[in-house]
Amino acid sequence: MGTRLIYYNGFVPPCGIFCGGCPVFVRDKNRCEGAEIGCKKRKCKGIYVCCIEKKGLDFCHQCKSYPCSKLKKFAERWLKYGQNLLENQEFIKEYGKKKFIEKMKEKTS
Repeated sequence: MGTRLIYYNGFVPPCGIFCGGCPVFVRDKNRCEGAEIGCKKRKCKGIYVCCIEKKGLDFCHQCKSYPCSKLKKFAERWLKYGQNLLENQEFIKEYGKKKFIEKMKEKTS
């Protein structure tokens, strides 16, 4: 199963994953279409629903319960892919989504 470099400029989900660095996004077969489609289809284990649909937030760091146990458990699984979601949240909080995408594109290319 091969992978290819795909530049991702789309939606950054509330959990702070950069889809362009996700192995499911870059694989050749049965790849994810990115967060703007994937999160809505799967409801992201409740993180998408909690942040966006229930609370009207853009990112988990905006919540008074941040970091909740749901995000912490989810974030642990992403460490093996080189994404620390809690660090991603802090970067987004400090520098914004646009700078986050630029930083992650550099990191994954």
